[in-house]
Amino acid sequence: MESQVANEWLGYELATQYTDFAPGIDSFEGYNNQGWLSPEVPEGIEIPRNLRRQPHARDSLATDHFLLNVGPSHPATHGALRMIMELDGEKVMGSEAHVGYLHRGLEKLAEHRKYSALGTIMDRGDYAGGILAEWAMCRAVEDLGEIEVPERAEWIRTLVAELNRLASHYIWLAAVGVDTGAMGPFLYMLRDREAVLEVLEAATGSRMMYNYLRPGGVVDDWPLEADIKLEKYLEKADEYLDEHWDSLYESELFKQRLINVGIVPHNMALSFAGTGFVARSCGIDWDLRRDRPYGYYDKLEFDVLVLDEGDTWARVLVRYDEMKQSIRMIKQLVEMGIPEGDFTAKVPKVLRLPKGEAYGYVEGVRGELGCHIYSDGGPTPYRMRYRPPIQYNLAIAETTIPGGFIADAMVTMASFDFCFGEVDR
Repeated sequence: MESQVANEWLGYELATQYTDFAPGIDSFEGYNNQGWLSPEVPEGIEIPRNLRRQPHARDSLATDHFLLNVGPSHPATHGALRMIMELDGEKVMGSEAHVGYLHRGLEKLAEHRKYSALGTIMDRGDYAGGILAEWAMCRAVEDLGEIEVPERAEWIRTLVAELNRLASHYIWLAAVGVDTGAMGPFLYMLRDREAVLEVLEAATGSRMMYNYLRPGGVVDDWPLEADIKLEKYLEKADEYLDEHWDSLYESELFKQRLINVGIVPHNMALSFAGTGFVARSCGIDWDLRRDRPYGYYDKLEFDVLVLDEGDTWARVLVRYDEMKQSIRMIKQLVEMGIPEGDFTAKVPKVLRLPKGEAYGYVEGVRGELGCHIYSDGGPTPYRMRYRPPIQYNLAIAETTIPGGFIADAMVTMASFDFCFGEVDR
């Protein structure tokens, strides 16, 4: 009888193809890996029940190793991350990331949303760079539905995407400074981020959950108020960014905390599918805006900084250059002027895509951000897959932290710019 019921089970209860809850079936039955979801207390050294790897044995000096929970409420984890570290004094012997404390259920919710409403879900993934996530979703829908986006809409999309990238980078760099003891630059970077958010607010009506990009274009045209605020921001943008370099990057204390700390080898970044600034800081010359251009990027001139060191210092250098290039691209877009035409294509209110699948990608704030949509011909996706770059970079960080001191671990984690809305999607 048990085998007959088991054969009728179609998979995990939240799967799309699962139509009925089979009585008496436990999804985790037989999953008795010691230390995780196990009713039995693990043998040997007592460790948290959900730690999957036991600590290393005591070293030759017989010093006691102990486990430290960093997070999920610790500010240095930059999100709802729980990092369990095995410490020998202040040296990190092993580390393991535990996620799931900010679960959003984005991919499941997408199965019950019309295509025009998916933007609100994507915003809550990478909540610091939601416009980029919206764009990835739009590109997948437009590819599958063969929707031609007006040039005016592509200009607006590129502009707000780079503004959103800057807003996210400002708060990230400010937090890295705080983690190394630099409080002053933090306050001035928040000033600059506020100026960027005012431009985005004037254009989209929101400061965080934008819901501005829709399949076919954008929700509303580029307003005059946003032009005025953008011009005001650009007057001082380069000058202020140079000041941040002088106050933070030229600090010997800042350099000492970052150089030769948290080194990511080239092969590790490749093996863990690292993208974005994490990949470019260890010798991988890849930027989707340049190598697979979309939007208005093929009409813009910009450079892509690639370094070979792979340490925390290299990551913050690559990120700083990204900010310089974003300002440069925004100035080029302003000089070109907004193209004539509509700000959105003519798309039905209830969009039904043909059967099939498509993958939309963008160079997100933290790496390649993708959206894979599978359509069965209905008004909602049959399945949606969100590719979160930080989930891959988190695996790299977890492997990189052991071997350094716990103070180094805080700075290393900060340099990866975690955003757990997309990790726990």
